[in-house]
Amino acid sequence: MVDLIAMAERLESAHSRSTLLRSYLKSLKEVGDFYFAFGRFDRSQNQPHEIIHVSYPDDWIEYYTDQKYITEDPTITKVAQTHTPYCWNELRDLLPSQRNIFSGLSTYGVRDGYTIPLHSPDGMVFVASFACRASVTRIDRVILTTLTTQFYFRYQALTLSPSPSVVLSDREKECLRWAARGKSSWETGMIIGISENTVNFHIKNALSKLRCSSRIVGVVRAICLGLIVP
Repeated sequence: MVDLIAMAERLESAHSRSTLLRSYLKSLKEVGDFYFAFGRFDRSQNQPHEIIHVSYPDDWIEYYTDQKYITEDPTITKVAQTHTPYCWNELRDLLPSQRNIFSGLSTYGVRDGYTIPLHSPDGMVFVASFACRASVTRIDRVILTTLTTQFYFRYQALTLSPSPSVVLSDREKECLRWAARGKSSWETGMIIGISENTVNFHIKNALSKLRCSSRIVGVVRAICLGLIVP
């Protein structure tokens, strides 16, 4: 049985965003087995997106990024029209390209999903989406909504002081751009005339600045922040 009170208390007691994120991820694992992604998106597309965490398989993230699905993903685009959570099976009038997104997810066993939008006064929307291998139950929806709302409010409280802007060097941006185009470190080194180890060094530094452990997620975050154009 999920102890929702204990989970909420863990989130409320977090004193840093990194601790908060770890507590939230731990709680989600206790709730169920699903892929999830969450971040902040601008309803008017004037501000850069902020990708906070993605748990999807790397090959899906790479394909999703390559297809530029983030601009038409119905699990994200619908948040501009609603303030209430919704199951993915409620989405209607999808374009063929949007249906392709769900078709691609089905190869990973995804059968349904649940998205929670939380709007803020600055025009941004915090979006948490959960891709499930079975139908989302009423209890799942209650738990996920409660935990996500608690996470969001605590995240906002810990972000009262604006975070310093991410600044990448020209070489770090260059290495990430080639990574976004599917090039390995060795291939990137051959293209720009430096060693494979040096490429890895620049990418490691870039990922540290972007607060990412995965190269693919780092590329996605750099694109959403407008730091690179693939």
